[in-house]
Amino acid sequence: MATSRQWRNYRPSRGELLVYGVSLVAIAIYFAVLHDLNGRAESYFKDLRVSNPELYLTQIRESRSFPVYLDEYRTMRGYDSFKPAAPSFLVGRWTMQPEPLRLNPGTTPADCAHPITFDYGILLMLESSSEAFRVSYSIEGQKVLVKEAGLNTFPVDLVSYGARLDHLEFTPPGATEKVYAYECAR
Repeated sequence: MATSRQWRNYRPSRGELLVYGVSLVAIAIYFAVLHDLNGRAESYFKDLRVSNPELYLTQIRESRSFPVYLDEYRTMRGYDSFKPAAPSFLVGRWTMQPEPLRLNPGTTPADCAHPITFDYGILLMLESSSEAFRVSYSIEGQKVLVKEAGLNTFPVDLVSYGARLDHLEFTPPGATEKVYAYECAR
């Protein structure tokens, strides 16, 4: 009981009050500076979106994440509807694997077995057939929808970690099993 009575009668000294006051002022200044810097960053990104869209998209991807970048990319490039141009991050040759690979960020697989190529208006799978499929692309959420001319649409799931697109997951045309695709050439 004596302890609770001591706290009821406790009066901070002038030094303690000074420390508390200075701490409160420092915290208020800190949050005011953060608010100002946040406003400056928002203004910078708005200006950059108009003046240099490529740099804007790169900085959004690096500062926020690939999913945020993908949403901005879809909006800015008009991938709300299907178009023949493949998204720039999808263009290139990818190796299809039956199981996920463990690769260090930025590295490519040693060989490019079972390749699939995404390019302007085409999807080329050399292993299953030498035929190039006529396709168009759209982005919905965290997926790229690939629509084959006269055939069906299949989703390509984009798996990313932070700012980097790690791999793709999809079921290729004519196949029944899902594959994991890793970029092997641009």
